[in-house]
Amino acid sequence: MRNKGISLAAVLLILALATSLRSQNPPAKSSGVDHANRSLAIGLLRTINTAEVTYKFEHGTYATWETLGASGEFLERSLQRLARNEPQFADVKLSNGPEILPGWMLRFDLVADGKGYDVLLEDTTDEACGYAAVTDERGVIRQSKAIDCEI
Repeated sequence: MRNKGISLAAVLLILALATSLRSQNPPAKSSGVDHANRSLAIGLLRTINTAEVTYKFEHGTYATWETLGASGEFLERSLQRLARNEPQFADVKLSNGPEILPGWMLRFDLVADGKGYDVLLEDTTDEACGYAAVTDERGVIRQSKAIDCEI
């Protein structure tokens, strides 16, 4: 009986890890342009998460978007990382927002005490389904679309 309990726990742990790892990758079914755009969004959210963790380690709280955007180091590092993963975006320029990239709206909310944040990056060119990528201080990136659209 004990072996069955250990085996069940091991299977559940493997399933949980596989599900969490799979959820961090862009969808494979999308077209080339969609895939590139979504890779850009996910890359940017990964960069924001990394910058926030670094900022919190150095300052004890998470940073506002204005603080991150004012940091030349953050912008330079972000663009280098994006270009390394998606070379077609080597000339991309981030703005302070809310449209931080052409066709991408950013909504960035910092919890009042600086202990958490939420980021929504929405594709404004996807009028039919409203693709968006979301992250927070836990570092998990989620993708979404309108209810009737396939992800």
